[in-house]
Amino acid sequence: MPGYKDWIDAIDIKVDYFSAFMKAWIAFNAWYNSSGEIFGKTDKERIEYIAGKSNRFKNYTMNLINSEESDGIAYRESIGKLHGALLKAAITTQEYIGVQQSVSFAEVAVKNANNRVQKDHYHHHYECFRTNGKMRTIVTVKSTGTTVFSFEQDGYCLDVLQQQSDFINLTITQKQQCEECYKQLTPYRNTSVLDTSPDAKQIGAYSFINDAGKISEAVVIILYMLRCCLAHGDVAPDESANEVYKYAYEVLCAPLKKLK
Repeated sequence: MPGYKDWIDAIDIKVDYFSAFMKAWIAFNAWYNSSGEIFGKTDKERIEYIAGKSNRFKNYTMNLINSEESDGIAYRESIGKLHGALLKAAITTQEYIGVQQSVSFAEVAVKNANNRVQKDHYHHHYECFRTNGKMRTIVTVKSTGTTVFSFEQDGYCLDVLQQQSDFINLTITQKQQCEECYKQLTPYRNTSVLDTSPDAKQIGAYSFINDAGKISEAVVIILYMLRCCLAHGDVAPDESANEVYKYAYEVLCAPLKKLK
């Protein structure tokens, strides 16, 4: 027959934060799909809109990050604990940008807003631009405007550019200049929102950049990546992962509740 010691051992209830997080995400998903405030054709496009543009969810997140009231202090503590839990769990996924990457505040894949790069080098003008999901690379002679190389492709892939026969026939210098322009239009740039400078913002036990906008952008992207990991079975249902989703749940819920 169980005694009081058994009951004491059982007082630490193991909450399934995987389910709790997904329940909160369903509410978040319903908001950004039906509120009329967020634009984009796909979930990913809407998440990138939330991360990069001014909107109520991002603004509430920024306000909490900056607030010295109890709710702001608690929110920053949750972000810090989420970062610490991610370091211990080492969750990786390729669902967001198509290549394997860590879910981490030290390596946030931010959408590249730059759509055009151009430069002159000696006798030639180099230009790369992105429009309607296509990449265009052009090399012209500066003095005459004559086109030396022109290639349009679907999406972004340097290997596809390099395999074109007309590209192969360019000089070594011309190829290098093309590649330099092209790489500046990579769809995503990995950036860290951690900082060790004197201007750093203390969030929990960690030092972050003193920029609530960039931190909130990272928060939205990381929450979406964690949603993808969970929905596609990329995370092991162990205690370290459960700890990640505990703090992800808290980080998501605080601004989410302000949307009512």
